[in-house]
Amino acid sequence: MDYRDLAFYQKAQLVTKKLNAEIQTWPKTLQAMEISRQLFRAAVSVGANIAEGHGRHEGAEYVHFLVIAQGSANEIDHWLHTALDCSLGNLKVLNQIIESNNETRRMLTTTISSLRKNIKALHESPNPYSPIPYSSDNEETD
Repeated sequence: MDYRDLAFYQKAQLVTKKLNAEIQTWPKTLQAMEISRQLFRAAVSVGANIAEGHGRHEGAEYVHFLVIAQGSANEIDHWLHTALDCSLGNLKVLNQIIESNNETRRMLTTTISSLRKNIKALHESPNPYSPIPYSSDNEETD
């Protein structure tokens, strides 16, 4: 499966696209420019970390990159609420982006939890080999 087929990647990209369109309408004040810069940086980080992690295919490294993506999605939430607090942007659009970002966050949380359980199960599976060394007692003698 390609990373672009992952539902949480597609949702993260939708957030980036909606954010890009919204922040282009903001005034060019110091506050708006700083918040928009931070928002866009965090948004592209979510998708980039999902893509990079997926390239690791599985295991703890993949989870590590998804956790970073989740952190960036949390940062988006912070900056969106900061934008609301500063009366920036369209309230309805910002709330839609918040909801889409929350969906991404939930999907990442579920995926991370599931992958961690699978990794833990792999490490806890019984050893298929006997801990007792091969005994020469079973060998036939000449």
